[in-house]
Amino acid sequence: MGNPRFLLTEAEQRAAVTELGRPEEKHAAEPMPGRPVLSAETPLQDVRSRGLNTRGGCNPPPGGVLCPLPGTSSEVITVAGLLRKQNWKVSLYQGSTALEEVVKAAQRPRVVHIATHGFFLSDQQFQPQNRLNEKASNGLQDPMLRSGLLFDGADRALKQEPALEGIENGVLTAYEAGNLNLQGTELVVLSACETGLGENRAGEGVFGLRRAFQEAGAEAVLMSLWSVPDEETKELMELFYTHWLNGEEKHAALRAAELDERERVKKRYGRDLPYYWGAFVLVGR
Repeated sequence: MGNPRFLLTEAEQRAAVTELGRPEEKHAAEPMPGRPVLSAETPLQDVRSRGLNTRGGCNPPPGGVLCPLPGTSSEVITVAGLLRKQNWKVSLYQGSTALEEVVKAAQRPRVVHIATHGFFLSDQQFQPQNRLNEKASNGLQDPMLRSGLLFDGADRALKQEPALEGIENGVLTAYEAGNLNLQGTELVVLSACETGLGENRAGEGVFGLRRAFQEAGAEAVLMSLWSVPDEETKELMELFYTHWLNGEEKHAALRAAELDERERVKKRYGRDLPYYWGAFVLVGR
């Protein structure tokens, strides 16, 4: 899944859900504290997302907040092609079909690849400015509600517009991801920014997307430690799948892919820049 349409009208989003044959009422999210995670009061520069800080700047569409991610479209098409060459059955979702509903409806896929904006927000960003928003901030003390992935229609949540009845808000939090059905899933690839970050709690480990997807059943999670550039991330993913599908073990495939991309970056920019190739780590087996 990649290249979501973050800015969708209500009619477009409902049509997309209907076209996929997934009844809206079946996949509507249950109410939970602190939802939506993002609001109009959230400083945009604090949402560290793939594409926001890449070279060339960020140009949201008129009326939108989130930048489109064109590199993720070619990324998921390439990954799908590599898998199909190995006779994998692949379901590809991009554009108006990159819906949160699709992720929640998935049942034990072997591999999940998601290329989109990701975010991790520290608790300091949600300290109440006054007593009026103190109640709204309380639900966000849970770090599992302060990290996540963005899908179709997420602009609406970011701008704090009213939620649509029977439609997901496009913000998949770590809290929600922990309830996915990924038992037996061999690999989850989170090709987005800061998907490996979380909050460390003494004696309990790190709370965030990594924990969520592993609790959901994923055997391994490929994730990033900082904001990643669109173009180089696309290249790294193609290299990773090429090595892995050629028979290399997943950790070895990632290492080989990073070394390959490192050489490309050196040639492109004239020096070694780990920011472009070294953000991703693989946890699990």
